[in-house]
Amino acid sequence: MDDIELVSGFGSIARLRALWRSVGAQAGGLGAFDRFDLVEAAARMVEAEGSEPLVAIFRRNGEAVSLLPLRCERLLGARLAVPLLHPLAQYTDAVGEAIDPDAFARLCKAVSRRGIDVMLLRKVRHDSRLHAALQRHGRSQRAAERALYIDLKAHGTFAAYDASFSGSTRRNRRQRKQKLEALAGPVSFEMLRGGDALDAFETALGWKRAWLDERGVSSPVFDGGQWENLLRSTVASGSAIVSALSAGSSLAAIEVGYADRNTYVAYLGAFDPRFSSASPGQEQMLRTIAWCFEQGFERYDLLAPADDYKRQWARTDTGIAIDDYAVALTSVGRGVAGLRRHVRPLARDIYLRLSPEVRSAGSRYGMPAAAVAAAACASAMLAAIE
Repeated sequence: MDDIELVSGFGSIARLRALWRSVGAQAGGLGAFDRFDLVEAAARMVEAEGSEPLVAIFRRNGEAVSLLPLRCERLLGARLAVPLLHPLAQYTDAVGEAIDPDAFARLCKAVSRRGIDVMLLRKVRHDSRLHAALQRHGRSQRAAERALYIDLKAHGTFAAYDASFSGSTRRNRRQRKQKLEALAGPVSFEMLRGGDALDAFETALGWKRAWLDERGVSSPVFDGGQWENLLRSTVASGSAIVSALSAGSSLAAIEVGYADRNTYVAYLGAFDPRFSSASPGQEQMLRTIAWCFEQGFERYDLLAPADDYKRQWARTDTGIAIDDYAVALTSVGRGVAGLRRHVRPLARDIYLRLSPEVRSAGSRYGMPAAAVAAAACASAMLAAIE
């Protein structure tokens, strides 16, 4: 790769549409969160909020071959370059060809000249176009996880996949479905797109927010803010795939997913807590997986973390390792990266060990002062370094 150009600001990025389409086509198409309309909308949004959107264009012999969308923002007095679509996108990757370590080193020099102290690239897959470069130039932020997936191609058919479960598991599913029908009426299932999917999406958001509130957990996406609005726009535009399981006249379980080339990404799942005893989410997932076989998808991405229930769905230990990487460009950047590397795991561990009541202590009364202080401290540390 011979040359690197940094394109800054919404107005300049908005003029990259044709280039984006060309580079994406050369790489076999764009991923679910690589589409230009999302990049353009995110650039407009972050610029309005005071951050600087930035796209790195890698050229070879004058032709663009790779693109990396970023945004510049401040953290703990340092200037960071982070993925433009974080936290909406579940992975960070480049568009186009893989970025080799030497080209990435030139990118580091280019962004350093713009006053960036550290590049912080979150949720980088080990099979991504960035991993080789970050293995050489980056430092793990001790956020290693594993994104499990169902290998649909290996099973061949839905019947073969379903048969991989034990007889007792299949029998329990039938019993839970019968219980759901006894609670609310006959079960039905549909795949929704565009305007037809918006009502189901809003219902799923309501269930998800209630679930988070009960556990005292916050989300940077499902919070009624701009990232949630951007997610909503993917539903309205039809790029999101919404699967809905109903019982009688009531929605029982909903999933929002995306087509990412040959992979279906299960992005958001939620169910009506009134029917929790009948596990409607399992029936919804099973029918969505059957639909994915029909559509010819090769993988059903369960995303990180590798929870036990996801291992059950994956059937075998199929997954991709992911991690956060920091590339310090100045002494200030090294300090921020080191602090985040050591403090983030500790703060998250403290935070998740607290009870939901303590995590929500800021809005409650009568909690012990020490518990409130612990919740506030852990929450503040996480907010500062996430």
